[in-house]
Amino acid sequence: MAFDSDVLLERLQALTGGEAPTRWLVAFSGGMDSSVMLHALNSARSGIPIVAIHIDHGLHPDAANWSAQAGNFASALGVEFVARRVTVDEPMEQGPEAAAREARYRAFNELVADGDCLLSAHHENDQAETLLLNLMRGSGPAGLAGIGARQPFGQGQLLRPLLGVAADDIAAYAARHELRWIDDPSNDDDRFDRNFLRHEIMPRLRSRWPAVVNRLTLS
Repeated sequence: MAFDSDVLLERLQALTGGEAPTRWLVAFSGGMDSSVMLHALNSARSGIPIVAIHIDHGLHPDAANWSAQAGNFASALGVEFVARRVTVDEPMEQGPEAAAREARYRAFNELVADGDCLLSAHHENDQAETLLLNLMRGSGPAGLAGIGARQPFGQGQLLRPLLGVAADDIAAYAARHELRWIDDPSNDDDRFDRNFLRHEIMPRLRSRWPAVVNRLTLS
């Protein structure tokens, strides 16, 4: 089944048990995945207010331009936009990715009010990569749980409605609706563990076992 706004709405209703949140807060980097999620959510016309939240880590010379581009995307949809600049602390033991994530989630936590649902655009391929990363980092049995689809977050909930959606389906939606998004060059830097898995390891696994992503993400 192709991904569209109806599929997204069905996934959100399943995750919330049909209970409408006060607001949908979208973790909006401006990249392809979060752009697709924001566009599909807005197209779903759920009647629930939507807020796109962009976190500027200040780690790239183009960060301010990216924030402006993200704001323009949200404005074109008629969606409220909030931008926050954060300071990333010295890299944690797990590396700079973890430090940036920690700073980002602190900012989100300050913006989530009672009854809100924060939506993250992690998808099926992200889940497969996370499982492999957890294994390589020695996370043990707990790491095999991967990314959760729903969890308490601040005064509200954190939902990941795209976890069962393949990256190819997200890309197809973006092409179908002629979306434009931000390309962060750090996503191509194989010094980062996730990028190394995504660009070097996963293609080789798929060449041997084409259904590897689906197999890794089976619950």
